[in-house]
Amino acid sequence: MPPRPITLQVSPPDQVESVNRVIRSVRPCELKDRKTVSSIIASTFAENHGVCWLLKNHGKVRSEIKRLADYAFVKAYNSDGAYIAKNGAGVALCYKNSKSKFSLRELIYQLLFVITSVRIFHLPNILKREAERKRIRSQFDDYIYFWFLGVKPNGQNIGFDLKNKIVQKARSLNLPICLETSSLRHKMVYEHLGFETYHFWEDIKKDIRFWFMKMEPNK
Repeated sequence: MPPRPITLQVSPPDQVESVNRVIRSVRPCELKDRKTVSSIIASTFAENHGVCWLLKNHGKVRSEIKRLADYAFVKAYNSDGAYIAKNGAGVALCYKNSKSKFSLRELIYQLLFVITSVRIFHLPNILKREAERKRIRSQFDDYIYFWFLGVKPNGQNIGFDLKNKIVQKARSLNLPICLETSSLRHKMVYEHLGFETYHFWEDIKKDIRFWFMKMEPNK
């Protein structure tokens, strides 16, 4: 019998270049990056109504968002989903939904955020809102949750590289990427990055709205 032909799987040149660019520009976070990550996220989300409404003291928005970012950083770091631009111009935090393991450090930062930064009388609404968001996401068996993308004003195109790093992670696990945003401007940014809206939720009384967005792993 003649030998069977060998088929080589060759990635498109633009995909290879995208991978190489990410390798050159983005690295996994180390624990020592926490303060840098929190600072960038606080600057990015300081005027985001969907985040700020639950905070205790609007006069200290950035410091309170930093505490939220500290918690998000530790949760993402524990899931191997915390990334930072090598030039320090941007950060991205994500985690695999089904990857749940107890972390004392994560619990401490979560409690620190709730105790020092959240309006206690908002807790029932916060818990109700989070339960609803998880219910909407439950249509996916599992997913990568893209929690935060923060880029400095001089970050140029680093947002694409950070997004592509998370896309690479999602493709390696064959999972969709899910996120929510309450900002129309951020929604347009995510659309530019390749995400699409699959659900819209609005609380007219509180003037809060969320676009639920996703990206399939092989898009």
